[in-house]
Amino acid sequence: MYHLNKFCNIIFELRKERGWTQTFLADKLNIAPQSISKWECGIGYPDVTLFPIIAEVFDVPIGVLFGESLMEEKMVNKRKYVFEPLNRIELMIGNPCVIEVIKGVAEQSSLDIEGDSMFVEYISVEKIDGKLCVNIKNPTGSDTLWMPYDRGNYNGENKIIIHSGVTAPQCIAISYLDLELYDCVTDNNTCKWICKKR
Repeated sequence: MYHLNKFCNIIFELRKERGWTQTFLADKLNIAPQSISKWECGIGYPDVTLFPIIAEVFDVPIGVLFGESLMEEKMVNKRKYVFEPLNRIELMIGNPCVIEVIKGVAEQSSLDIEGDSMFVEYISVEKIDGKLCVNIKNPTGSDTLWMPYDRGNYNGENKIIIHSGVTAPQCIAISYLDLELYDCVTDNNTCKWICKKR
């Protein structure tokens, strides 16, 4: 059974994943920003006629607004964030993966995550004053050793692709477990790291 109080979390997460402010979303829906605030606080809900429009704006099936997940693989194994351009990128890596930072001037930056469901779930992303902090956490919980875990049916590489939005972002990548971090600068426009078990 669907509980309306789920909607506040769903709308907040969809908005946050895209890097939108409440005002930006309100403008897209042609409503007052206070309405978005009320929805996210769970003290108000959209008119039923707005649900198809909200789904279209977020580019998700309408059922997602009612608590249904997207196709399991698509929702669990991928995540995307959009930000303003990034001047500094800090990566703390505790799970094997491939990371690419693509440089170049753009109005927005983006972070695309793809991998097994545990990889995607155990990543925290925070942007503060032009600095992006990404913590790729160890799903097994160990602070010193990386151990294999159940990757479900996912057999591909865990990967993160960041489009910086600027030509020369400062990038720092640190492996904090017993994982080897290989720096593979491919050209002037791309930095690449491969993190794997020693």
